[in-house]
Formats: sequence, structure tokens, C-alpha cells
Amino acid sequence: MEAMCAGIGSPGTLQEILRGYFGDKKAPERFRDDDIVKAGFITIGPGVGLTSIGPFKYNQWFSDEKGYQRPVELATIRLKNMVEVLSKWDEYVKNPLAISLRGATYLFDEDGNELYSYKSRGVLTYSETMPRPLTFLLPYIGKSVALNPLGLKDNGGGDLTRGRGVLKPAGKLMKLLSFLFKVENKLQAKLLGAEEIDYVTAKKEIEDTISTNKIVVYTYGLSPFSSETIAVLDEIGADYKNVEVGLEWFLLDKEKSVLRAELLEMTGQSSLPHVFIDGQHVGGLFTGSSDGKYPGLASLKESGVLQRVVDGGALE
Repeated sequence: MEAMCAGIGSPGTLQEILRGYFGDKKAPERFRDDDIVKAGFITIGPGVGLTSIGPFKYNQWFSDEKGYQRPVELATIRLKNMVEVLSKWDEYVKNPLAISLRGATYLFDEDGNELYSYKSRGVLTYSETMPRPLTFLLPYIGKSVALNPLGLKDNGGGDLTRGRGVLKPAGKLMKLLSFLFKVENKLQAKLLGAEEIDYVTAKKEIEDTISTNKIVVYTYGLSPFSSETIAVLDEIGADYKNVEVGLEWFLLDKEKSVLRAELLEMTGQSSLPHVFIDGQHVGGLFTGSSDGKYPGLASLKESGVLQRVVDGGALE
């Protein structure tokens, strides 16, 4: 059985396992916002994001994304089903010899005539169209139900895909280094000879900039997070002002080091990019504002707030 789950002698099984963990843009959401799965000391939910492992709690990095089968979402559903089966083993497993059988689907009419059948050599595959496994029922139950039987959000993740991908978990992990960045931030400006008047000048420059532009971003030229921030704004058609502080933090002169240090002083955020909307600091690309009021640019995009702002509306 273990060999079959690894794909040995069961083509398509390993691919289906990976689809459960990495997500599928061709499939609709599978986990409702109020769904909860419990397996021993592990609790997932409500929704696809919040996860508790004993006393430890965290939010999955993709929890704000909508409209497609998110990473780990199908794997969570499978965990839910496994818990159900194991807790009612005698009810579900009448014949233990059937456990190792391959996936298959049959459809019969009321007279017992076969209308449809599909047999798979894989363990987890039971349909020719696994992202939408009930497609074969389309002639009988209609398109909307056959393609999305749970009726959850289903837009392939949408057309606005920037601000997702591997940078997202990396950006959230960077927050763990914020203490070191704060120390380095202030030390660098001091070592370059910054004086009190320099900070006053930098603060006025920042205040003037964010008060005269609806959206302002402070970026590094070589930072992938800064580049992705610009890409998010460009993708959504935003009109914004980009203030490139420098190529990277270790290449800043005294003036730019002071500017970075004053951004830290004003916002509590040590890393770039910084994003301001309507004069309010909303965080960076993936990290929210220090007061917890705003979730960061990527999450504002996912929630539709950024589009509202771009269309002329207010942040709140």
C-alpha cells in the first residue's frame, strides 16, 4: 500500500497527493470559512488558515487568498475524511480486503444500466477530471452543480495573481528578524554621522510625500519584495509614487540611511517596502502595520480594498 501511495504501480497517485498539498488553480475552493478539522492535538480552522498544534497557533500564509483550491486545502479535506473513516471503521470498512483497491466511479440508471464508468490505476484518482471530479454528471445535474458542487468561490484564483507565490511565506518569515533589522537600522545611520536635524528633515520629507500622494511606496531597487510591490500596484492599475530609497540597505548613504531610520521611527516597521495609502501606513507587501490595523498590500488586494482605493474610494 505504501508503494502504491508513492506512485509505484499506481500512476497518477503521487501527482494527486502533491495536488492536495500545493493547490490547484483549476479547482474551486474546497474548505468553507467555518469548517473545522480536528485530528488529535491538531486543529485546522475555522477556515483554511488558522492552525493549532497543541498550544501553538499560526495562520497559513495563503489564508487570505480566494477563488481556487489553496495549498493544503485538499489535503485538509482528506484529513477530515480520514478522521471520519477511522472513527467509524466498522461502519465504513465492511471488507478489509477492499482497502487496497484502486479508484473508480460508476453511474447506473434506475434499471441498473451502466451510464458511466471510470477505473483508475491510481489510489486517490477516481475521476477523469480530478480538479472537478463530478464533470461526468453535467448532463444530469447541470453545469453549476457538476463543476462546483459545494458552491464555494471559483474563479481560478482570479486574474490578479501578483503578491502570491513563494515570496509570501518568505516575507512573513522575515518578520522574525525584525528585531535585528531595527538595531541595524538605527546603528547604520548613527555610524554614518547622522544628527538630529537630519531626522527632522527626513520626517518632514516623508510627511510631505504621503500627504500629497494617495499611494506612496518606499522601496529598494534590488529587493524582490519591493519589485513585487510595484508589480501588485501596476497589475491593478494604481497611480502611485515610488520613492526608491536605494538599491539595498547596505548601499545607503547617510541621507538615505536617515530616511530609512525615520520610516522605522514613524511606523515601527524596520524593513522595506513601506506602503502608505491616504497618509496611513498599511505595512509592507506581506506584513501588516505595527498596530495591527492594516494587513499589508497583498492582503488589501485579496480583500478588494486596494481595488476600491484605486477606483477612487477611501481606505476605510
